Amino acid sequence: MKKNKYFIILAVIATLLVVPQWCLGQEEQKNLTGYGELEDRTVLYEVVLHLYRWYLDETDAQKIVGQNTCIFHVRPLNVALDPGDKSLFGSIVLPQLGVSVVMKKADYAIQELDLVVKSDGFKIINVARDLSESNENFNEIKLNYADIRDFAFRNRNLSRFPDENLLMRMRLSARGQILKYLEDREKAGLPNRIGTVSELFKKEQILHLSPLSKVANEMWVFWETGRMLIRFSSDLDLENPALWDHDDLAVDIYNIDEQTVVSLDEVAGSNAYMTRDQVGRILFNCIVLGKRLVIETLTAEEVEAAKKKAVLQ
Repeated sequence: MKKNKYFIILAVIATLLVVPQWCLGQEEQKNLTGYGELEDRTVLYEVVLHLYRWYLDETDAQKIVGQNTCIFHVRPLNVALDPGDKSLFGSIVLPQLGVSVVMKKADYAIQELDLVVKSDGFKIINVARDLSESNENFNEIKLNYADIRDFAFRNRNLSRFPDENLLMRMRLSARGQILKYLEDREKAGLPNRIGTVSELFKKEQILHLSPLSKVANEMWVFWETGRMLIRFSSDLDLENPALWDHDDLAVDIYNIDEQTVVSLDEVAGSNAYMTRDQVGRILFNCIVLGKRLVIETLTAEEVEAAKKKAVLQ
């Protein structure tokens, strides 16, 4: 009898050990492999640092000042994927700040390009102030608030920038898009405050690069000469050579003069605008924390090559 009782106890212990830490429903429990990274202290610290630089302000800080712990609600997300797509999605919510972060770990293939897109970890793809779905099916993690605050403070000016090869690739990807944007405006009879295409590229080009983030595959550039903000993004890590071999890079251009509003309510339903607050944060990261580059004027041959690239894209 004692022997049977011993085995029963072992069985109960074994069962307890394999119960997942996530407070999840049956659907979420089907696909837990690979999500432990979202609970890693290093990842959570880097997420906070990213928010510290790009989203949070003094009013956010006042919500948590004086508290002993910083609370994170972490859970996987069920997202409908194409056949063969093994990407993982997860949510990290900071309820004390009212901030929700969606992260993605890309793992899929682009058959047409014979390219496997696989990121080396979870990367931020969206940050919102909407906590409507954050109150269930999560694992709560509590970390020392003072430690996180001190980490963000120590690293607030820490900057890492692309190497020369990556910068060259970015220039080539952006140049065609910029020329196409400006030429389309000229054809439509829209004024360009910065002048015509030919006039613009006769000038010295001044750029300000934002630092790279460990938890986001994006980078912003303030093109001072053209008065524009340029966002580079990809599912692949920006420093991965495979990205440049296949030119799988998204380039978004924002005209500061025309695409800046006080509130997105003014342009409800459009994602072509940014608020003055967003623009200000980007400029801070590009100019104050960033790297300034001066590029010589383009030759006629370089301009024509960029135009051809824009047509192909």
